[in-house]
Amino acid sequence: MSDHIEKALIVIGDTTEAVDTLYPFCRLEEAKIQPVVIAPEKRLHQMVMHEVRPGWTLTKEREGYQLQADLTFSEVNPEDYLGILFSGGRAPEYIPRG
Repeated sequence: MSDHIEKALIVIGDTTEAVDTLYPFCRLEEAKIQPVVIAPEKRLHQMVMHEVRPGWTLTKEREGYQLQADLTFSEVNPEDYLGILFSGGRAPEYIPRG
């Protein structure tokens, strides 16, 4: 039996959608795959929650949970990971600037 732990990357940034991030994070853990959170900076990132009520055309954004980035982008060796998940929310707008 191998001691190798399979890992997958989760890319976040400030204003990452909480549900889009935490749901796959937990499903990876259940599958015995280690989620590794990466971001432009290794620090605590603020997530948000979005709500669109039935009949509304506007999205309401609320402060969500916080999540610590384990590594920065430059610290990642892609060959060490099974895959990568890019979370939703507004974070994808800001990540390229990181």
